Amino acid sequence: MLDITEIAIFAAVGVVFALGLIALCRWSGVAAQRIAAYALIALSFLYVGFAFRAEEPGAWVGVEMTGVAVFGTLAGMSIIGSPWWVVAGFALHPLYAIYFHYIGAGSQFAPAPFVIANAAFDVAAALFVAYAALRAGRKTTGAADALAPQRKLAARSQHRSQSRDAGGPA
Repeated sequence: MLDITEIAIFAAVGVVFALGLIALCRWSGVAAQRIAAYALIALSFLYVGFAFRAEEPGAWVGVEMTGVAVFGTLAGMSIIGSPWWVVAGFALHPLYAIYFHYIGAGSQFAPAPFVIANAAFDVAAALFVAYAALRAGRKTTGAADALAPQRKLAARSQHRSQSRDAGGPA
């Protein structure tokens, strides 16, 4: 187990990596949910690699592949659907990492500094994707509200032209 100073240092490292993820999203112009989904899948596979260091690697690789399946499904659902799936994945992954790999039996093969940095990365990534999703939702709502007066004007114009054709007042 790490002491408080080491936990703070490795958590800060995880946040720095999350800032790198944010910079990659901004630089590439790719949706934050897509890059975050790939990052969640990659993090899950890193634990599979650590499982090969266990005394019974066969059993642990199976357990970690189950984690890959669960978190990979959440990531995949966010790629084709709502970004909230990857937010849920990143919100659940630190619990999985801390419970199984820092406190639990997985601590025999998963390095504690990595687990702490990973948990901090997960929380920061979840917050970033949630922020990006809320911001994108606000933009689309704002665009629809901005188009509403134009649609009303177009409907009035269409109504006037139809009433002229029917012999109504000009």
